[in-house]
Amino acid sequence: MSARRARRSEPAPGARHPRWAPSWARAVLAGLLLTVAGCLPGMRRSHPLPPATATGLLEELAARRAAVQSLRARVRLRAGLAGMWVREVLLVRRPSSVRIDVLSPFGLALAVGTDGGLLWAYPAGQGTRYEGAATPANLARFLGTPATVADVVDVLLGTAPRRTPAGPSTLRATSRGEYELVVPLADGAQRLRFAGDPLRLIAADETHRDGAALHVTFADFRDGFPHALELASAEKSARASVVYDAAEPNAAVDAALFAPPPASHVVPLDTAGPRP
Repeated sequence: MSARRARRSEPAPGARHPRWAPSWARAVLAGLLLTVAGCLPGMRRSHPLPPATATGLLEELAARRAAVQSLRARVRLRAGLAGMWVREVLLVRRPSSVRIDVLSPFGLALAVGTDGGLLWAYPAGQGTRYEGAATPANLARFLGTPATVADVVDVLLGTAPRRTPAGPSTLRATSRGEYELVVPLADGAQRLRFAGDPLRLIAADETHRDGAALHVTFADFRDGFPHALELASAEKSARASVVYDAAEPNAAVDAALFAPPPASHVVPLDTAGPRP
């Protein structure tokens, strides 16, 4: 080795030799890095769940159903996996009334309504009203997924479908920082997921022995009311996504708005095809 290279490798006068930081310094540094990482966008930080019981959560759901009796909203709905977003005006009233006004750039394109027994559809400007039973299969024509009217009302008003437990419900905390409440049913189970502080219902999954299933998710809570939801069944493409652009819970909604409008021709809903 040359004298010049040897001098380069020698430490400068007064320089300190590298050494490992003490253990307490490494611990402080690690804690600082974790704190900074938790503040980065996309990083999920877990928070302790507030205390809860199965009975208490079921009582809160029942109270929520009683507290929200109606809804007037401007929404965007997408039916199916490849469906397009459609702007609509939505009216809901317990226990079994729903009206959907499908809008186009030129105004009303289609009105659909039910009082729980009869389902009607009225394309604007045609003078023809389509009618049929308010069955899950007929509702799927307009919502994108089969469900009973009572279930649709519950979901649109921000709660899980009402079910009668067949036994004691169980509650557990999951590794995702959520509560899972399992409600046993006579032919299956309903699993409700809660998260946040205060706790909010974020999902309801239901399965039955015959293969039927219902999956619901709630998100974008504002003043305790979800402004985004998804409703799906066991069929792969049977899915509806709803986004509330403006929502008015407990709005005054006249029962007459759910009655079928007058028309010069009334024909069975089955003759209308997938969607009139």
